[in-house]
Amino acid sequence: MTDKLALNADELSGLILIDKAQGSTSHDVVKRLRHLARQKTVGHTGTLDPMATGLMGVLLGQATKLEPYLVKMDKMYYGKARLGLLTDTDDVTGKVLSSYQGAFPTKARIQEVLETFQGPSRQVPPAYSAIKVNGQPAYKAARSGKALKLAPRDVTAFNLSLVEWDEPYLTFTAHVSSGYYIRALVRDLGEKLGLLSGALSELRRLSVGPFNLNQAGPFPTSYEQISSSLIAPRNALAHLPEIELDAVKTERLCSGNFLAPPDDKPAGVYKIIGPQGSLAALAEITAGGCGSGARRQPQRPFLRPLRVFLRASDARSNQGREKPCR
Repeated sequence: MTDKLALNADELSGLILIDKAQGSTSHDVVKRLRHLARQKTVGHTGTLDPMATGLMGVLLGQATKLEPYLVKMDKMYYGKARLGLLTDTDDVTGKVLSSYQGAFPTKARIQEVLETFQGPSRQVPPAYSAIKVNGQPAYKAARSGKALKLAPRDVTAFNLSLVEWDEPYLTFTAHVSSGYYIRALVRDLGEKLGLLSGALSELRRLSVGPFNLNQAGPFPTSYEQISSSLIAPRNALAHLPEIELDAVKTERLCSGNFLAPPDDKPAGVYKIIGPQGSLAALAEITAGGCGSGARRQPQRPFLRPLRVFLRASDARSNQGREKPCR
């Protein structure tokens, strides 16, 4: 009998941290949690390759609106690589295209070259990646034998550290920005060392922003386990400052209205905390206007809604949208 998804009347909302097992895709994780939670609205805060393990954040219910504010966080990884191995996927699961047969450099030389990758750079993503070109995922094109030409992207490696060099295997840690591909790092490192390339053999995500692997648990097996493990939306955005509003102002803001912000708050994105102490909305204090031209610029800053987190039964048709410029 086909097992159809039954919507749960008590929809869960929050962030759950999972230690993803090797072999499962990020889509697999979301699909299984969607079934266990019995709700359709489930997303994640950053893809992990099937071969990778470690910290993965999954958002449920209204908390999926937090995704743009969580996916851009920096990340920490522990990895291993086989230098001198060229594969079509830039990891050891791919087809081997060539293998370096010469002498390998010393640990000191590898450390020296690895350090050149620290800081801002332009990185070409792997051919097998989820990046889309004209709506087509790069990995699907690569599988069909028609690999796409991917443009380099601005990324940053905050810290790259060589842990061990056991020829030809390299162990390292990497603290990098969102959008950084560790497979591309290994590929480019091997090439710059004159070893043809490098292939990632192991990858474990240790942290995402303020969240670390010690806070994650194994994959839940029941609705109750998911519920007890959820991080409330307010706490999931611990890095954002807060503004508390009374019931009247909270309702006005969540209905799409602009408000005068507190005098002591600078421009930026804020969590809006309603009278019940929970996250009611995300809003931005800005002094900008609704278009070009000095006449359309407001004289004072204003608070505008970016995302609202009301129960679906209370929502109006314009909630969750930014107020149109007029």
